Amino acid sequence: MTKKPIIGISGSIIVDSGAPFPGYHRSYVNDDYIDSVIQAGGIPFIIPFNTDKEVIKDEIAHLDGIILSGGHDVDPLNYHQEPRQKLGTTFPERDVFDFSLIKYAEEKKIPVLGICRGFQVLNAYYGGTILQDLSYADHELLRHAQPADPTTRTHSLKVNENTLFAQLFNDSQIRVNSFHHQVIDQVADDFEVGLVAPDGVVEGFQNMKSPNFEFGVQFHPEMLHRFDPNAQIIFKTLIDHAKRVD
Repeated sequence: MTKKPIIGISGSIIVDSGAPFPGYHRSYVNDDYIDSVIQAGGIPFIIPFNTDKEVIKDEIAHLDGIILSGGHDVDPLNYHQEPRQKLGTTFPERDVFDFSLIKYAEEKKIPVLGICRGFQVLNAYYGGTILQDLSYADHELLRHAQPADPTTRTHSLKVNENTLFAQLFNDSQIRVNSFHHQVIDQVADDFEVGLVAPDGVVEGFQNMKSPNFEFGVQFHPEMLHRFDPNAQIIFKTLIDHAKRVD
């Protein structure tokens, strides 16, 4: 494959809150995702949210790789739990949409990168669970929802040896930004954990049994890619695997 790979970025819906069209629905993704793909050597396409599985399958047919973007909390019914008091806003229809993207990506054998919500979606899809709020942990956690500029790296991550991330990064420890109130609880079977925060929170993994290449991170490398080599290599890794798609 010599052409630049086409990378689909899962879209969401934003609802206008003011004039001139209050309540109007718009398809969107944050621009950082677009620029991250371009800078890594790919061609970005937004995959607009929709509920037609045949359309979703046909959308995937045109892609060489996928990014599952951030957004709403994953509906806990997807990991066999009832909603707790501090669960944030969910978008169950988008859960179905993202799950379909994973399914059809596997069928086509194209790589998948999950970021923040997308990281949690991957875990839930393969049978893992999510802690619905940081306060529900059985020990004190770091402040993962940082009140900081998106480009500020606020806490460290340990890079586990002999994992994908050890191959990608030159350091045994990196620093990242952090904008989430939920974390992985039980990691899905067949996932290898590669990044862990000092409080034990899992922040990076790879699916070791997938027929395609699937990995994810809890932080937001798309907000760091303009100056952080570790963030850049995450997107370049996705692009490199997308180039191998027949």
